[in-house]
Amino acid sequence: MSRLKEVAAELVETARDEGAKEAIAEVFDSTVGQIRYSNSMIDSSNQWHSVHAHVFVAVEGRTMASDIRDLRNGADKVREVVSLARASPINKDYGGIASGAFKYRRCRVDKRIAMIRNPAKFVLDAINGAISGGAQDVGGTFFVRDSKWGIASSKGAFAEDGNASMDLSVRAFTQPEASGQAVLVTANVDKMKARETGIRAAERAVAAKDAVSGEEGRFDLVMEPLFLGGVVGATAAMASGLSVELGMSMFKNRIGKRIASEEMTLIDDPIMKSMSRRMFDHEGKPCRKNTVIKNGVLKTYLHNTSTAKHFKTRSTASTGPLIATDFSMPSEPMMFHPVLETGDQNVEELIGDVRNGLYVNNTWYTRFQNYSTGDFSTIPRDAILRIRKGEVVGSVKNIRVSDNLMQFWKSVDALSKSPEEIYWWDEAAPPAHLPAARVRNMRITRSS
Repeated sequence: MSRLKEVAAELVETARDEGAKEAIAEVFDSTVGQIRYSNSMIDSSNQWHSVHAHVFVAVEGRTMASDIRDLRNGADKVREVVSLARASPINKDYGGIASGAFKYRRCRVDKRIAMIRNPAKFVLDAINGAISGGAQDVGGTFFVRDSKWGIASSKGAFAEDGNASMDLSVRAFTQPEASGQAVLVTANVDKMKARETGIRAAERAVAAKDAVSGEEGRFDLVMEPLFLGGVVGATAAMASGLSVELGMSMFKNRIGKRIASEEMTLIDDPIMKSMSRRMFDHEGKPCRKNTVIKNGVLKTYLHNTSTAKHFKTRSTASTGPLIATDFSMPSEPMMFHPVLETGDQNVEELIGDVRNGLYVNNTWYTRFQNYSTGDFSTIPRDAILRIRKGEVVGSVKNIRVSDNLMQFWKSVDALSKSPEEIYWWDEAAPPAHLPAARVRNMRITRSS
């Protein structure tokens, strides 16, 4: 039986014995298997197992957090963290941690994922599917993830959780500059359709053959969920109360105002079955669904206890990891699993109502010229298909979408009826459930 929450409680007790007024400890036990493949062959197979703890302490308004990698010396490390907190300046933005007699949901994890003995089978299925679909070369990654975590705090948090998932990324080529990408993310073994994912990637690669340099101008875009994921990731980050405080969000002073078309309803749903499902945030507060944008109107920012105090509201149970990540600051409020509500069209209908546009498979290098106004650019990659009068008539390359993110969301006029769970580690496309989307009149420039 797991003792993760008990170990977390022991670390919290040590922190309190050393004088910490408030403390949180979260202990993780995770195993990640990875297969990488290229040139239609498996290159490497790796597995990593780690047990570690994130510890946060507050001493008289001074705060400190640390990642303890060796729990054999956990108590000594906690004492060091408390000592460092004592020597730190007062954190004027600190507003405490979540407190209460918390009740937590129970969840089911597909235990078969952790028992997979031949993950290479899925990779070979994906490669064979892509080759059968017309690909000349195939590459990508396959991950198997199995994690458990326990939390304890000085304010009443005491719980354990866990999740298991698989994510497959397939990039198929028919020419050196003609590629298509498809991903499949699932927390259910039965839904890992690797061969079909390979076929989807190959179909896009076949359509991307003989690309010519794209034109500059204004075009309608039909976006796959994978492309949309990068844009949703950037939008989700701007919904953080901390991003708003720091002036890195276009949503400042816009609660209750229209910031998107009526087609757009964006929800954070951490408790749905998904790759990123979790039952409590990193303060130990039970998670719940939060509707951030409803029919185009901004309803709330996402908050931890401190930002909620600053904005004179309540926490949305959205506290992120206690330690900084590649894409977030310590304890920053965040979306755990964005969900964009679906529409009523299929992809063929989205394309059929475009007279002058592009169908885009994926994107990368999403960058902002101004976070507070939302001016951004992103570079489509893999299949970029030309649409004229409702039909795909060829493929293009070397283009960039250069526009405004607020205007982007206001210009969405249709969404597909079928969502897809996506995740792509390379370009900040977080785990999310998203449909395909059509956005009108976007500015296209050349990429160098």
